[in-house]
Amino acid sequence: MKKILFSCFAIACLMMIAVRSMAQDVRAQDLADSWIKAYNAHNNAELAILYSENAVLMLHGEETVKGRQAIGVYWAEDFRESNPITTLSVTHTINGHDLILVHGNYQVIDRESGVMLGSGRFAHMWMKNDDEVWELDRDLWHNPFNPY
Repeated sequence: MKKILFSCFAIACLMMIAVRSMAQDVRAQDLADSWIKAYNAHNNAELAILYSENAVLMLHGEETVKGRQAIGVYWAEDFRESNPITTLSVTHTINGHDLILVHGNYQVIDRESGVMLGSGRFAHMWMKNDDEVWELDRDLWHNPFNPY
């Protein structure tokens, strides 16, 4: 009887861990989706407010952009190039109490022609601010290429 109870307890614990992990993954994709929604609507104000005041944006082959306002300006200029839409697909997350590190794949597509403009990996570090609101603090984009 003890073995059966222990087995049931162990299975219940594993199920709780799996459900909690799934909930955390959903939260990470929800954060990514909030970025996608603002970017694809080309809503500079909505996109900028997702970033912390001292956020940092690092893009492969470009200068680092620092601060919410400068990041908002960067993305507003990016909207004008090829009328893009972007998809983010979360592949990995690391969850803390007030921090979520999100890794995944991105694709940038021309809205008019459907032509792929770029793809690669992204990493977002979301942190809770003093008001318990998630803000994007570090935003990294890597566009791999074969030089030969």
